[in-house]
Amino acid sequence: MKRRTYIFGMISALYIVLFVTVTIFCTKLQSNMNLTIYLGESHEGTTNIAQLFYAEKEEKLLKKVNQNPSLTDVFDKDNISFDVSEIDFDKELVRFDPFNRKQEFSVEKMALSYGEYTVVALSGKEFLTYVSKKKNLKIQEDGERILCVSKNQNPAFIMNREFSAMIQKYVCLVTVVPYIVLAVIYLLIGMLEWYFLKQQQKIHCRFGYVGIVITTLSVGLGVIVVYAYTYFAEHFGQVPFGQLVYHLHTPLDGTDISSYENVIILGVLLTIGAMGGYLLARWLLTRNRTNIAVSLWFGCLGIMAMCYGGIKACYHFDIPEYYAYTHASTSLYEDNYVDGREVDITFPKQKRNLIYIFLESMEVTYADAVSGGAMADNYIPELTTLGLENETFSDGTSLNGAHQISGATYTMGGLAAQTCGVPINENMVSNDTLNGTWESENNYLPGVWSIGDILHDAGYNQEFLIGSNGNFAGRASYFRGHGEYDVEDYNKALEDGRIPKDYKVWWGYEDQKLFQFAKEDVAKLADENEPFNMTLLTVDTHFTDGYVCDLCEENFNAQYSNVLACSSRQVAEFVEWVQQQDFYENTTIVIAGDHLTPDSYYIANEGASGFDRRTYVTIINPAEGKHSEKVNRTYTTLDLFPTTLSAMGVEIEGDRLGLGVDLYSGKQTLVEEMGLDALNTELLKNSDYYTKKLLYEKR
Repeated sequence: MKRRTYIFGMISALYIVLFVTVTIFCTKLQSNMNLTIYLGESHEGTTNIAQLFYAEKEEKLLKKVNQNPSLTDVFDKDNISFDVSEIDFDKELVRFDPFNRKQEFSVEKMALSYGEYTVVALSGKEFLTYVSKKKNLKIQEDGERILCVSKNQNPAFIMNREFSAMIQKYVCLVTVVPYIVLAVIYLLIGMLEWYFLKQQQKIHCRFGYVGIVITTLSVGLGVIVVYAYTYFAEHFGQVPFGQLVYHLHTPLDGTDISSYENVIILGVLLTIGAMGGYLLARWLLTRNRTNIAVSLWFGCLGIMAMCYGGIKACYHFDIPEYYAYTHASTSLYEDNYVDGREVDITFPKQKRNLIYIFLESMEVTYADAVSGGAMADNYIPELTTLGLENETFSDGTSLNGAHQISGATYTMGGLAAQTCGVPINENMVSNDTLNGTWESENNYLPGVWSIGDILHDAGYNQEFLIGSNGNFAGRASYFRGHGEYDVEDYNKALEDGRIPKDYKVWWGYEDQKLFQFAKEDVAKLADENEPFNMTLLTVDTHFTDGYVCDLCEENFNAQYSNVLACSSRQVAEFVEWVQQQDFYENTTIVIAGDHLTPDSYYIANEGASGFDRRTYVTIINPAEGKHSEKVNRTYTTLDLFPTTLSAMGVEIEGDRLGLGVDLYSGKQTLVEEMGLDALNTELLKNSDYYTKKLLYEKR
């Protein structure tokens, strides 16, 4: 009996190796699944935009294209390629928009490939047979290719259901067929195990109980891993793995988990159900007697589920790349970081006040295409007007904004990048790194010298106003530790009686109240003899879908679009109020998105996946004589640190602070020097300077 047990144990182990190998191979293929249209001519020298939209019904593809998920390819060559690994062709129909302008072109063929392996190729003529409808296109067959003339800037091929079915057939070869074969093999192994190991023995040793516990945990962990991967992949898209790690290490005090309650409950129920299912199956099959076949079969099933979820997560979130970054070093900080304590910073004789408005997840993307955004409708018209009438470091005809960089893709990272010119390295920062207690006055990036430190030393009164719990992600600790800000958060509002004791919506209280409190607090600060810095952070536009307050209107189909529009109106109204006050003449206003929205569903549904997404930025009423010497700057949120001071009339020796560059100086930013990809790569690497002088150093 023992010999048989060892043999089947070895067989199970070999099967797991086979399962892992097949899963890696299939996942690698699927992650490189592309649909490519080969044109009959080169379009070198012109920049063209092609899009692929997908929806369940043809009517949606014909009408409200901007409401459908989409993929984008910016090309200047003889082929158009789309990564279609995320499309469910079993349900979705597709539409190809090959050009964004009037254009004559020809289609030689269309191919579906998995990386370097082409699995199906259609000639232009065969491709045409799958076209259900064409839009703004005149087509003529020319042998095996088709000649096309677009009548306007919106030509399109709407593909029929047979096209999706044909693609799905080849998708199944990678995503379904291998696992069906593996499942059949595994069932056969289970039957053999049951037959040859069916001799039942009474439980008379601890090993029987230990085996049951191990198998139960294996099944439960397998469900958790698969469920977690599925949820994060569907709801967070391609966010950096380091960002997920950072939030898992960060205290969740003050988090509104109402949006995730159902997700957590479902996960718990699935896990308990799977473990209970194993125990029930074992009881029914063995009736309180141990049978190694049952535990062995279910235990291997749990291990395979863990492997499957882990492999899928590795490819989806580029975990190996994350590992490589954590084991590489950079000299970026040694070469470029400027400590504000080591350069001359000179304030004007009359110090200007600062109002800094961090807008949750606010992007240039939300404006319409004419204004420099990506939407068919402008969801932020008031913010667009403010940007175009003031400074965005563009040529004045459209909005410009700051690129998001690694370590600043979430609120606390965005706040740090814009106020001290340093991101939060997602590969290093953890609860232990930040001393864990979050009660110290200076335990968050204690070695940096921020705008709060600079203004505090210059005699400014400072306040950080938020409608949520300041303890979340260490925000209160950061602002108290760097400039002795008066932190007015949700808890403080409860203590002071500004809101009822039982009041809580969304993450605390809504932006309607935030702006009202801001008016009251700014008025008080202005009545004092010292200059002031009022920094506030909105919350209504937070992922997911945003918070609908009493001021929101229903002008658009998507709730998030309506919340964005509401935020835009509220910000504009607050700015207008400030402009009517006596202190405005000597006050500079900075409005900036803290980061891009992580809601990949919303961006895809709006057809903006391929857009050059940037955070919203505008500077209103800078010091006299301040104007950008170079238009259409390419910059990041790091550059807002010295630029804000410069907008206040402050002279900075060398025009650099942190890793940022004063955009008014005309000097090249790091992203202009290095490129965004190269800069992001360096920011993710380990840095002795960052670790020893910024994360740990006490002042």
